[in-house]
Amino acid sequence: MLIEGNSDIIKRCEFQADSNTQWLTFRNDFVLVLAQGFMALYKDQQSIGDPLGNGLKAMEDLSEELSCTEQGFVSQYQAGFVGLVDGKAILITPNDIQLFVDKTDALHNRNELARLMLA
Repeated sequence: MLIEGNSDIIKRCEFQADSNTQWLTFRNDFVLVLAQGFMALYKDQQSIGDPLGNGLKAMEDLSEELSCTEQGFVSQYQAGFVGLVDGKAILITPNDIQLFVDKTDALHNRNELARLMLA
């Protein structure tokens, strides 16, 4: 039996030039927001502008700033992997979203720069 489906967690990736942020919308409508100095997870796109922060699931200030181009922070994404333009990598798992120095470190789960705990 052949099982068809899509393993991609991210359904949309948008760069917001006015706020210099990248929005990665997941299949469950969660939104991961990347900026130079932080990454944050919201329950949906409407929650991002909520002044009370009701939809904020997790947020982490970054000790190392992310690099950005005119197209944004993200160079590629597939399944639970997000490659950034500066070589850093993000892994999205059911329990965590982790930022690593590079994709080799992400593969070996070492040199983690930041983590959003979801569970």
